[in-house]
Amino acid sequence: MAESLPDDDLRVGNPERERAIALLNDAFAAGYLEISEFEERSLVAYSARTRGELRGVLAQLPVAGQLFPDAVARPGAMVPAPVGVAPMEIEADWTTVRRKGLWQVPARLLIIGSWGTIDLNFVKAEFLGPSVDIELQVSVSTVKLMLGADHTIDYGDVESIGWSSVKDKAGPPKRPGGQVIRLYGAISGMSGVVIRRR
Repeated sequence: MAESLPDDDLRVGNPERERAIALLNDAFAAGYLEISEFEERSLVAYSARTRGELRGVLAQLPVAGQLFPDAVARPGAMVPAPVGVAPMEIEADWTTVRRKGLWQVPARLLIIGSWGTIDLNFVKAEFLGPSVDIELQVSVSTVKLMLGADHTIDYGDVESIGWSSVKDKAGPPKRPGGQVIRLYGAISGMSGVVIRRR
């Protein structure tokens, strides 16, 4: 049986029910559900009154974590990395690559390059899940990250080699409940990661 979460008793309305149905449609289209199970789960979703009931509708499906991206994880709980999902690759060799405005942030990003600049602005971005794992493999490069008011960032697993550094100018989130951005990998050859918040 799934462990209950602190917000399981929180009431849901039509927007949450419709989100659950859309995720069930995605799971059905991808072959995770038979038509009879899709119909059963859809009926339960339409009558659900709480987050806990809606979570049950998506139990054991890969899309389950997308239902409530605002949900706060239990302390110490790790969100599992998506299985079999290839990362979106951003390459910046001797060039500048920017992502800003309305762009989709996948569950995994791979940033590679040398002598380049990567500028990622998450303020208006659409996250496809509650978190994003960003692997860094850069040399003599600059990585700039602009966070929104509620984003949380974890860069404890970034290995800095040869005069490289991570500068966190963002400070803590201004409000709770935003997506989590996790950085890992290696930066070398005087590379720099600069984190700011808007």
